[in-house]
This record gives sequence, structure tokens and C-alpha cells, in this order.
Amino acid sequence: MKTKLRIWTNALIGVILGLLGISSFSCAKYGVPTGDLTFEGKVSDEADKPLEGIQVIRRGGWQDDANMRYWEEWADTLYTNADGEIHKEYEDIFPLKYQKVIVNDPSGEYQSDSVTSEVKYKGGHDWYEGKATLKTDFKLKKKN
Repeated sequence: MKTKLRIWTNALIGVILGLLGISSFSCAKYGVPTGDLTFEGKVSDEADKPLEGIQVIRRGGWQDDANMRYWEEWADTLYTNADGEIHKEYEDIFPLKYQKVIVNDPSGEYQSDSVTSEVKYKGGHDWYEGKATLKTDFKLKKKN
């Protein structure tokens, strides 16, 4: 009889606390981290002349415990406009801290170049990392 009374008492307390919004469980979050990234930049030659049609490749990566960077297999490729500029807005799923940007000249007149940047998202909450801007400018050298 005592055991049945304890079971019913515990159940009643659980119902009352549940109705009051008090739970013994921690608040679980479901979903994946996201972040808004603005990717922009300009590609010009050494004389500051904008270069059109230059291939700009963006890759994301992360860092392990040994400070080695691993790059994702995906790559997003853009091409510069007549002003030598690129601009794209992303809503990244699993935003990655490191970004590698590679520029190639399809005509073969200029040397390729690359840069690795750390992206810092700001203003986030819960699963939303916030907003960040990745700005990369390049001055390409002519091939000899």
C-alpha cells in the first residue's frame, strides 16, 4: 500500500510540476548550426586594373587538436564581374571557422593565388552562429 501511494504521489507531483512548466529534464535543442556569410572581394592586376572572368573558389575547413586544417571536399566557384568583383550571400549549414579562397585565371595569363582566413561569426544565439563577412582581395602577377 505504501509503495502504491508513493508511485501516485510522485506521478501527481510530476503532473503538477509539468503544468507549472518545471521539468527535471534539461532543455534539448534540435537542428544544426547555421550562420549567414557574406563573401566578397576584388581581383586586379599589379597596376590595379580589375580583372574580369577570374575563377574564385571558396572552401570551408576546420581545425583538429594538432592544429592541422582539414578542407571540405565541396567548393563553391564564382567568377569576377567586369569590375573584378565577386559578391555572394550564404546561409551556411555547419558554418566552418576557416575559409580558403583560391583564385585562378582561366586564360593562363596570370599566376594563381590563395589565402586562408579565419571567419568570426557574431550576434548568434542557440543554433544560429550569427553573421560574418569574408572579404578577400587579390593582386595577381602576370606569368613570366
